[in-house]
Amino acid sequence: MDRRSVLAGAVGSAAVAAWGGGVAEAVDTAGAGGRRLLGPDGRPDWGAVRAQFRLDPAWVHLATFYLASQPRAVRAAVDHLARQLDADPMLVPTKLSLPDGPTDWDRVRKSLAGYLGGEAEHIALAASTTIGLGLVYNGVRVRPGQEFLLSEDDHTVHQGAARLAAEKHGARVRLVPWFADSGEATAEEVVSAVRAQLRPTTRVLGVTWVQSRTGVRMPVEAVAEVVREANRGRAEADRCLLVVDGVHGLAAVDADAARLGADVVVAGTHKWLLGPRGTALVWLAPHALAQVRPTFASFMGDDGAAPLSPGGFLAYEHAFALPVSVAFHQALGRSRVAGRIAELSTRAKEGLARIPGVRLHTPVAPGMSAGITCFSVRDLPGSAVVERAAARKVRLSSLYHDSLGYARIGTGVMNSPRDVDVALRVVRDIAG
Repeated sequence: MDRRSVLAGAVGSAAVAAWGGGVAEAVDTAGAGGRRLLGPDGRPDWGAVRAQFRLDPAWVHLATFYLASQPRAVRAAVDHLARQLDADPMLVPTKLSLPDGPTDWDRVRKSLAGYLGGEAEHIALAASTTIGLGLVYNGVRVRPGQEFLLSEDDHTVHQGAARLAAEKHGARVRLVPWFADSGEATAEEVVSAVRAQLRPTTRVLGVTWVQSRTGVRMPVEAVAEVVREANRGRAEADRCLLVVDGVHGLAAVDADAARLGADVVVAGTHKWLLGPRGTALVWLAPHALAQVRPTFASFMGDDGAAPLSPGGFLAYEHAFALPVSVAFHQALGRSRVAGRIAELSTRAKEGLARIPGVRLHTPVAPGMSAGITCFSVRDLPGSAVVERAAARKVRLSSLYHDSLGYARIGTGVMNSPRDVDVALRVVRDIAG
């Protein structure tokens, strides 16, 4: 059975034929019922985009940023690779193919580099943001007495990676606030706080591009400029490295992650990028490569950031299908994806602000937010809001391990204005 026959079993003959035009053409023509993702005007047909996902139609899904449902083209690629692996495991890692040609670590890194606006050799691969952050903090060259500076609002796994590394290397972790009220946070307030908190001993400044706890989108470019100012005159071993947890910004914000001004960006690719589960990237600026040492033996090579990628066997059918996820986003257009996310997010924020008893904890300003909108309803825990919404078949989310525990609405490309409106009606009922 050849590879086109394999794919035909997964997505149908029309989708297979499209692979002759490459991944981008296959993605555009892989819609259900032959419906193309792009309309005659070249703009996304959001109904066709929604049809790519196997989400239960009985529910309104506003928590897909937790772990992405995969679009049809990505599922087909994963299945195509899995069939090859099952037929001959010795094809790993250099002889696996997508229907349009070979796929391997080099292709994955090149496709991600094109999306990030960077170079393939500056990318390492991991299985999650959590693992990527662990690789960075455990590997960074730090001396006793130096510190990792993070925010109280960074995810617990980011804080945890810093703490575990600090314990090993005699460093310390300092958690500070970047704003007084997340719902009113401004770029000026954040930049001023960062400037005030940086010390000569700050080895890493860890920030989150879009906070899962509050929905605040950090002004990373402006923060990077503050770090550059602080580093003037410092020796290499004393320079502050800007490490960004980028998981909720990558593919939700129209920006080149490799051009934010950060030294390191870590992001799972199985959330907003809609990639196969268990995939993530670590991008390092060229000057930062020598400052982060490998934690594991790597099977990926010895060029650039490759040695930081953990070795061992993994789900190759997932990792090697990542180019299709990138192509899916590129077919839609990154600016259009980000615009759609912002449009729906603004609709959610404006609607929540009109409900008595509901408080927004995410800034209304588009430049300070992205696809996550956090809110509270009277004195209810966020988990209670999530449970009551679920009873009405509306899927929201909250951080179960978080002391704030706000309820969250996440707006992705699979969502519609109707989804947001249904959720708003449910929240209004919960608020009484």
